[in-house]
Amino acid sequence: MPFLNRDYTRASLALALPVMITQVGQVSVNLFDNIIVGKLLGAQALASVSLGNAVFFSIFVFALGFSFAIPPLVSEAHSQRKHKIIDSVFRHGFVINMGIGIILMLLLFLAMPLLYHMDQPKEIIPDTVAFLSIMTVSILPFMAFQTLREVSEGLSYTIGVTKATIIANVINVALNYVFIKGMFGLPAMGVQGSALATLIARIFMVVFLYYVLVKEEKTRRYIKDFSLKVAEFSKEMFRKMLKIGFPTALQMFFEVTAFAGAAFICGLVSARDIASHQIALSMASFTFNLCIGFSVASTVLIGRKLGERDFVGLQRIGINNIKIVFLFMLFCGLVFIFGRHILPTFFTRAEDVDVIQLAAKLLIIAALFQLSDGIQVVALGSLRGIQDVKIPSIITFVAYWLIAIPLGYFLCVPFKMGAFGMWIGLGLGLTVSALLLVRRFMKLTQRKINSAQPI
Repeated sequence: MPFLNRDYTRASLALALPVMITQVGQVSVNLFDNIIVGKLLGAQALASVSLGNAVFFSIFVFALGFSFAIPPLVSEAHSQRKHKIIDSVFRHGFVINMGIGIILMLLLFLAMPLLYHMDQPKEIIPDTVAFLSIMTVSILPFMAFQTLREVSEGLSYTIGVTKATIIANVINVALNYVFIKGMFGLPAMGVQGSALATLIARIFMVVFLYYVLVKEEKTRRYIKDFSLKVAEFSKEMFRKMLKIGFPTALQMFFEVTAFAGAAFICGLVSARDIASHQIALSMASFTFNLCIGFSVASTVLIGRKLGERDFVGLQRIGINNIKIVFLFMLFCGLVFIFGRHILPTFFTRAEDVDVIQLAAKLLIIAALFQLSDGIQVVALGSLRGIQDVKIPSIITFVAYWLIAIPLGYFLCVPFKMGAFGMWIGLGLGLTVSALLLVRRFMKLTQRKINSAQPI
């Protein structure tokens, strides 16, 4: 028997590759922000942006989690040709996403003054607040984009999202240089310029994607039927979406805040440690976000099989995608190891030797937990496809906040291992998460297979 199933692999890649390109574009927004800020403004500015992004994504990812309730419901309804249900999911998802976005935007503005009281390097806080103030406003256009994206991906149309992301990324990179350096008569804006470029790029993304979906045959009817009439809303649909969205939001919140917490812990040691942490995290996040393509493919294909009541095929797709991501992350880990002395130089100036050397050590650990990172995100997507989200959120809490962060803190601060110790803790947390999530997927899908067999 071949290691990979050809049909399942082909179907997964057809969905995953455009999503991977989309994720490259979205991650590249932050990746290029870090590179450009580090190159133009130095390690201190990079540390400011790192801290700002850590705080922003700790809150922002909670909003993203709610939007992930859309694809499994759309995919299941699409396999059953229930167009009215897709209209309802779209409508309710938009209201939930925008409502959560507004709440979290206000929360971020209220929480910013706390940064001055969290034992971070004092020299980076003013730039962090300036950067974060503009980034916070970008939540609303991005949540509108995310709603359109998740409906589109649930319908197995992914290329439109890819186009919007690529073009927006080009705009972001160009505007970064213009605003940071002060070109074409504009004043030099420093880290604020980087945040403003991201805001403008995100506004473009939602406008462009809306235009694409109106033109596309697969999605046109749902865009044109979209309505916010009060009579078309139901408590039952809100309850159903929140039942999936809220645990998913918690799961993402636990994971991302663990890495944000790691940034704060590294900041307790030195600006060098937090800058090195950000470089390694940028690289690890890049490969992780590529794996989201396989996670989305798992959610959509498994959601489709769930609608068709094909539980054997459902399990096989999940297993096959775990194998695919294992091979992919094995390759990425080798790139990290052999390129560990070169990759950090893209993020900071040549004279920041200490930052580069520490980042190279962190990339070795990142390479080792790449396998666990990829497997756990695909397992989460597979479980989301069968609409199992509550227990996975508990698993991620245990793995990150009861294992990774406590262990990382003790190795980083009391044991004086710095960022290197923090990353040992993160790696162990990812491994525990991957093992428990795969075990749950196999257990639940086997239960469905057994219950469907005639007695």
